[in-house]
Amino acid sequence: MPRLSFIALLALSAGALICAAAENDSARVPVLLELFTSEGCSSCPPADRLLEFIDQKQPVPGADLIVLSEHVDYWDRLGWRDPFSSPQYTARQQEYASKFSGDGVYTPQLVVDGRFGFVGSDGPEAASAIQKAMRERKIAIAISNIARDGNQVTAHIELPASD
Repeated sequence: MPRLSFIALLALSAGALICAAAENDSARVPVLLELFTSEGCSSCPPADRLLEFIDQKQPVPGADLIVLSEHVDYWDRLGWRDPFSSPQYTARQQEYASKFSGDGVYTPQLVVDGRFGFVGSDGPEAASAIQKAMRERKIAIAISNIARDGNQVTAHIELPASD
């Protein structure tokens, strides 16, 4: 079984809980939003506010928006350390950069459902990406036996049988 980072497990857990809720309330579709940000980034506060608005207001009808603010650590080398930064967040963003074949990592970057990446303060682009993500097929997963030991998290993850 592949090892998952704590953040990936957190995202899967949130998605699984929302998928389970969506089965009971078929009108709401789970959509994961990951904002790659840093307290050292002068362009990030508008993106942070947009993510907070999305989380609090849930402004897209029919969507259950799951938001994560992931503080990258590559800004830390400029002299001021973001207390929320983590190399795990940076590694996750680098995986997306490879997947998207873009110009590398940047902040603020918003990734929607692991499929769409763009400047994190772009509200119209966020709305468009959320709408696209809502139309994508979701895979229900079951997560059980979650245990944390320091920085290690283990869990049993079940995917539905292949058709």
